[in-house]
Amino acid sequence: MANQATTTYKVTGTPKAVSNLWNTLQRMEVNSRNIWLDDLAKHYGIDYQKKHISVRGHIYWAEYEEDEDTNLLSFETETAWDACNDLFFEINRLLDDELSISYRCCECGCEVYYTHDEGDYFPEECCVSASGEPFEDCCDDVFGTIGEAIREWTSKTGIEQGERTDEQMMDFINEYEYEDDDTYFYIRTFTFE
Repeated sequence: MANQATTTYKVTGTPKAVSNLWNTLQRMEVNSRNIWLDDLAKHYGIDYQKKHISVRGHIYWAEYEEDEDTNLLSFETETAWDACNDLFFEINRLLDDELSISYRCCECGCEVYYTHDEGDYFPEECCVSASGEPFEDCCDDVFGTIGEAIREWTSKTGIEQGERTDEQMMDFINEYEYEDDDTYFYIRTFTFE
């Protein structure tokens, strides 16, 4: 079984190109059911096998915002191992490269955390993967700063940062041994592409 990557996309561009992708997702009934990426590739006539484009996953949510200055399509995918960015790059190519695609990928199993931001959509520095007492049942949350993630951990455990720098504290937290082997709290910083 593959590890699951969750990727959030923010797509802007010409009204024609953004509307094309949004209208396609609507016709495929996004928000009512999962849109499998191989079906999306087939809709656009993409031979993903020939082009070696991964389509293992689906879009499970999308929304479209439009105003005078911006056409913004937001959606999230769950995919195997890593984001399926190459599919969306190929769709952009077919739409005359009129899209700007920003994304943030989180895959905790292999510690894949990266952001590509062509706007100002993903300023967060890190993602926390946590499970067990005193944390919530298995969650992945993004935090604006490493310091915010550290404060979340200290508030739950009662252990203070003391004189440790944020980097030292992050290492301390990531290596901390809990009484229950199933409990963890990992702070993972995003790589910015």
